[in-house]
Amino acid sequence: MGPTVASRYAAGLFFEDRRRPIAQWFNPALGAALLVGLETSAEWPVQRFGLYYAPAGGGVVRVHMNTHEWFTRTPKQSPTEEEAFIGAVRSAESFLQVEMDFI
Repeated sequence: MGPTVASRYAAGLFFEDRRRPIAQWFNPALGAALLVGLETSAEWPVQRFGLYYAPAGGGVVRVHMNTHEWFTRTPKQSPTEEEAFIGAVRSAESFLQVEMDFI
């Protein structure tokens, strides 16, 4: 990911598509953040949440986790968007717990 990709992602996530949930954690002591947000464009038939880590030194790193996706053509069938989001948040919480164990 580079500055162009990050700015396009941020523009779409925060300004154009306010319907989608995001979750974020910020550690002011370290100046680091963790974000659960969409990693796919709105027009794709498969939508997926991704987990991104922003370390204090700058940049954004995608954290690889289980796939948390849903299909826009069958929105009421499992996995739903809500189930995918809950799964992504749980993965983020697990990531944070593991990181805390190493500090």
